[in-house]
Amino acid sequence: MEEKKPILLTEEAWRSSQLSIARFYGSINFNGCKYIIVDKKGRDLFECSAEAVRAGRDKAIEPGEPADLIREEFKSIYKNLGRDAFIKVLEEHPEINSAAQMRQIVAKEGNE
Repeated sequence: MEEKKPILLTEEAWRSSQLSIARFYGSINFNGCKYIIVDKKGRDLFECSAEAVRAGRDKAIEPGEPADLIREEFKSIYKNLGRDAFIKVLEEHPEINSAAQMRQIVAKEGNE
C-alpha cells in the first residue's frame, strides 16, 4: 500500500514547523516530494516575487494573504481551481493521492 503524503498544508500548519524553512527557498523536499509555496491564485513564490518587483512592493505575498505549501505536481490544478475550490475537493475526496487522480475527479464533477 502506498504511503499517503500530504497534498496541501495551509500556512497555519507549515509556518510554525520545521517546514518553515521553505519561506527562504520557496520550496522544500519533504517525505520524498517537492513542496512549493503558492499564493491564493496558485502562483509560486518566484512568480509572486517578480510581480512584486514590477509593482514596487516589498513582499512577494502580502501579510494576511494565504501562502499554502503544496506538492509541486498539484500546482496547475490549484491554479485552475483556485484555493477555495481546491481545498473543497480535497476535503470531499480524502482518498486523493496523485495529481492524475485529482484531475479525474475534477473532470468528472465538472469543476475545471
